[in-house]
Amino acid sequence: MANDYGYFGSGSTGYAHYKQAFDRNFGGSSGGGGGGRRPPQRNNGNNNGGGDNSGCGILTLIGVVVIVAFIILLSI
Repeated sequence: MANDYGYFGSGSTGYAHYKQAFDRNFGGSSGGGGGGRRPPQRNNGNNNGGGDNSGCGILTLIGVVVIVAFIILLSI
């Protein structure tokens, strides 16, 4: 089982596929790859300084509403 590389297969072929994917994703130690490219910015010309659209504010609001509703139901 030591030569099993899961999705990539087993044996030397599996290792070769695994190593190729690892070097592509994380940059190889042999000088190739270079660590990949920088992801594109999400700025589409709207320079309004808004949030990053992660949704944390909405989730926090929903959590607060649920907690308040729970407290009200317990007090009845």
